[in-house]
Amino acid sequence: MKKKKRPKTNVNVVGRMLRDVSKIRFQLAGVVAMALIIIACNMLSPRLVGGIVGKISDFLTTGGEGSALLSSLAGPLLLLAAVYAVYAFFSWLKMYTLSNAVSRRFTCGLRIALSDKISRLPLSYLDKLTTGELLARVNNNVSAMGNSIHETIDVLLMGILQVIAIAAMLFAENWRMALAVVLLVPLSAFLSAILASKSMRYYDKSWKCYEELYSCIEETYGGLDTVKCYNMEETVKKKHASVNGELVRVGTRAGFLASVVQPVIAFANHLSFIAICLLGGILAVRGEAEVATVITVVLYAKNFSSPLMQIANGLSSIQQVGSAAKKVYGFLDEPEMTEQPFRLPEHIEGGVKFCDVSFSYSEDKPLIEHFSFRALPGQKVAVVGPTGAGKTTLVNLLMRFYDPQSGHIEIDGRNIEEVRREDVRDKFSMVLQDTWLFEGTVYENIAYGKDGVSREEVEAACRAAHCDRFIRLLPQGYDTVLTDAVSLSGGQKQLLTIARAFLSDRPLLILDEATSDVDTRTELLIQRAMDELMRGRTCFVIAHRLSTVVNADVIIAVNEGRIADVGRHEELLKKGGFYAELYFSQYAPAP
Repeated sequence: MKKKKRPKTNVNVVGRMLRDVSKIRFQLAGVVAMALIIIACNMLSPRLVGGIVGKISDFLTTGGEGSALLSSLAGPLLLLAAVYAVYAFFSWLKMYTLSNAVSRRFTCGLRIALSDKISRLPLSYLDKLTTGELLARVNNNVSAMGNSIHETIDVLLMGILQVIAIAAMLFAENWRMALAVVLLVPLSAFLSAILASKSMRYYDKSWKCYEELYSCIEETYGGLDTVKCYNMEETVKKKHASVNGELVRVGTRAGFLASVVQPVIAFANHLSFIAICLLGGILAVRGEAEVATVITVVLYAKNFSSPLMQIANGLSSIQQVGSAAKKVYGFLDEPEMTEQPFRLPEHIEGGVKFCDVSFSYSEDKPLIEHFSFRALPGQKVAVVGPTGAGKTTLVNLLMRFYDPQSGHIEIDGRNIEEVRREDVRDKFSMVLQDTWLFEGTVYENIAYGKDGVSREEVEAACRAAHCDRFIRLLPQGYDTVLTDAVSLSGGQKQLLTIARAFLSDRPLLILDEATSDVDTRTELLIQRAMDELMRGRTCFVIAHRLSTVVNADVIIAVNEGRIADVGRHEELLKKGGFYAELYFSQYAPAP
């Protein structure tokens, strides 16, 4: 797994963000064209106004016919109105394009990229992230980047280009008054950059607060029954208040520093505006500059403040978006799982072999060491042991949620690390202890994971799983939408997931405490269905209750993360090892 170099500064992440925006180059080309039109209007309007004022000044100074003055002003006034109309229209169109087409397309692309990235990340990394951290990246961080991208583009297009263009026009009119305006720009830009950079660390803290807030909400509402049962509402309320209070505190400081930038720019602009008014007045009185020139320079100076404000706001936005982008791009740069191009045959026999497999979740805590085992096609393999012993680790390795540190696992003689993960998982059906159903119809939930399935196939799977009867008693039968308003027992939910496994009809089967959440009568029905389901398939059954696996072809007893015993039920009882101790502790005193 090759790890990309992570962005470490706002300059890097903003540059990368702009490269990503270049994917929507056609929209950006339109924005650039509109920006140039707007800048041209800004350059033309002060000259027109200056010329109009100059004509009026000449008329008042030298006199003449009023009709001639009005006639000479008609054309420039109409042209000035047209310039302002064009400016207004393209300003609106540019902002609409940036905020809607560019920002939304950019945001959509980022969220799709994050979703795709999650599917390619190793489970070992995702296990370390909280739900709140994932939500904050996909929601808040991406939204901040999308909402601020148009301001960042405005800084580069409108701000910088207008400053250069107006400065050029100022020097073309009168170099002395131009210096009075331009000399104060470096000072204001320097102060703005310092203030904006100081807000960066507070934006970093605010995103961390959002992650904690999402985690807090997910934990609270995910376990609301437990919260109410133990009367922990006040404790939860205080925790929420603490997280939100920190978010307000950090956001206030970041907002304060960001808000100071604009007044600093405004103060510098006002100083330059006063300077050129005084200097222009002196030059006009001395006859060293025409009135039209002074008016034109004053108007250019006024227009000069607008792009500087854009730059100031952009600096603040860049700090915020840079902080968010570091988290997003840091996530996108995480090393991915390596993929192989090879595939398993469409039809397999189902033989599974562990070849000297060693694995641990952390280097300081060995888990499985030099484990070798072979399951023949069609065998029923039971994995038993106390809670936390590591039974599910074998399933994680089989499904390639994790890969061994040494050794390998084979399916029909093929090392599964040499084939696509999707191919391996496509050979397994799974029924887990924790049921997972989404908001959709009963039919959609059961057909999940198998395309093009017919209604008859779904109903047949439900009959095999003994859930067809209770489904037909639901308000809309198989078309009932499963929501919080539809009351299903834990056993009924488990039956639906078992029906899903029946329908998938894959050669390998994993049952993880599949009957742990059902009553005794339902368990008997499921057990008969399971016997039929497991026939002809290689099955791995994880169980606490050893009575459910006494007929397994092979039993693997796991203790403290290590393989303690391997064999058939009778053999292991005679051996008198860990499995015998575990069995007799459940069902009979040791002989």
